[in-house]
Amino acid sequence: MGMGLLVSIWIGGYLPNPAVRAAIFDRSGRKIPDREVNSDRVNWQMLSTATGRKYNGVGVIDLNYGVCTGFLFATGIHPNAPAYVLTNGHCQDSLSKLPTDREIIVNRSTKTQFIVNYFHDFKPDRLTIPVKRLVYGTMKNNDIAILELTKTQRELTKAGITPLQIAPKPPTLGEPLIVIGVPSEGVKDELSFLHAATCQAGESANVKEDIYNWKRSIRHQCSIVGGMSGSPMISLKTQQVVGIINTGVNDSAAKQPQCSLNRPCEVVKNGFVQTFPQENYGQPVDLIPPCFDRQGSFNLDLSTCKLERP
Repeated sequence: MGMGLLVSIWIGGYLPNPAVRAAIFDRSGRKIPDREVNSDRVNWQMLSTATGRKYNGVGVIDLNYGVCTGFLFATGIHPNAPAYVLTNGHCQDSLSKLPTDREIIVNRSTKTQFIVNYFHDFKPDRLTIPVKRLVYGTMKNNDIAILELTKTQRELTKAGITPLQIAPKPPTLGEPLIVIGVPSEGVKDELSFLHAATCQAGESANVKEDIYNWKRSIRHQCSIVGGMSGSPMISLKTQQVVGIINTGVNDSAAKQPQCSLNRPCEVVKNGFVQTFPQENYGQPVDLIPPCFDRQGSFNLDLSTCKLERP
């Protein structure tokens, strides 16, 4: 998680190892050392305003103590519906600690900001949008946070910002994916802009990291590093978001106990655990769309909403 949870933040009074998080791969699909994150061997490409225009709603969440990636997503057609951004639960606005493994956060104020048009060649001032509130956030069985912005969907559409559609179900095994995010940990400043990485969806896995357990994690081998927490995993078949990046194994954590921070593991048969350094992980997002009403507003009390409640 930039613990492997992919953001550099203060957690419980200490600063996690600042090394690159998760795994990167070359263009043949082979894992390469984290130290090569700035080389042209990494299987990703930096997007431009021309090549990445349809992804301009993927941007940086400025937490004041670190950064994550998040993305604007469509919730309905009502013109005055609030605009919402999806990211990870570990990208919540707290300087002191992460949510517990049982905590569900709803309707909390935040000073977080969301920055779009995060392309290396974007010339005008980037649009920075304050976050009005964290409407939902958790690391219990999933690692997600839903942020309501101070602008409406219509206002952002008029500004040329494109929301992404969330798929109603997780990806199938082998489904081609593209991950869009902003790498930052270990990455040169001139390269820390929107990137696209491609891979295929792997098997579903029960992942454990420290006190956290995620039972429907999605294996994948897209190149990701710190700062890319919250990046959308988009199906190249449907162009819909089928998952959200959240963790992987640090090279620097190789000697740590299995399942510790920065070294997530999989819980296999009979409770045995095993670490797979060549796998990165994402979280499912299919439970999110049914939690929005016909006006496009988030409502945890809807009968269709199956997200866990406090």
